[in-house]
Amino acid sequence: MLENQILREIKIDIRKNWCNPIDWDSLPVGNFNCFMYSVFNTIPTEIFESFNESGHIELHSLVNENVAFFGDIGQISGKVNYSNVPELVKALKSDLATLGIKARKCFSWQKVRKGSVKIAFYYNTDDLKKGKHSNFHFLRQENGKWMHKMGWNMGIEELEFPISNLYLVGLDLIGFFELSLKNNRF
Repeated sequence: MLENQILREIKIDIRKNWCNPIDWDSLPVGNFNCFMYSVFNTIPTEIFESFNESGHIELHSLVNENVAFFGDIGQISGKVNYSNVPELVKALKSDLATLGIKARKCFSWQKVRKGSVKIAFYYNTDDLKKGKHSNFHFLRQENGKWMHKMGWNMGIEELEFPISNLYLVGLDLIGFFELSLKNNRF
């Protein structure tokens, strides 16, 4: 994907914010989704367009006008052709690499290295098996607690129970990943 000015600003913002405390409540909730939250991005990635006939929010990407919203897996790197979990994970890792982030699989109980964060990635694998891009969700662990942004227009919240008890309708756990900025070593 051709890098534009907004994507460059997002990469700078991620690097500036990485592992630093951010006052998420001071930011407009509709500026970013759970994926962008999980990688510390505070730069707006989409804007509200309207509600469609079924009442779902329609967004317009500020990064790429050819996509409905910025956060779809693979859109950042252009790796949008996936139909199984290994291809989906490759697309996610490619997106993260485009943002200047290294990713490797880990376990939920595993401690991450200094300068790294742990995320949990969920995806609708039923739709994936049908060749469709679909719903996803990310959580990020902070100080031993799992935090997430439920939906584009929702705020940041702490998971009130162990992540092993998390059930997201229609989504399956793809895995846990340790993320580090590219210049940091795993």
